[in-house]
Amino acid sequence: MFTFGREKARVGAKTVALYAISVALCLLATLIYIYPSIQATNLMYEYSGKLKTLSELNELNKKIKLEISSLASYDLIEKRAVEKLGFIFPATNQVVIIAKK
Repeated sequence: MFTFGREKARVGAKTVALYAISVALCLLATLIYIYPSIQATNLMYEYSGKLKTLSELNELNKKIKLEISSLASYDLIEKRAVEKLGFIFPATNQVVIIAKK
């Protein structure tokens, strides 16, 4: 290269190996330092997704409970029995009341 009158420095194999090992150790230390924060970030994203899923399931649960309560209401059952199944109310002489002694 351009030495501008200087002599080239002779670098031995040991020096190159020492620099390579130093760089590798620095990279390893950096990865060891950064890895937990990456894991924490991934866990936070996963946690956020689980919270969203929980919220959606709670909302679905509320809707299902509301539907169950509306389907179990006696007025709705009576209305469907009369309209869809053709049921009619019995005449007073058709009703027998059994009293408990």
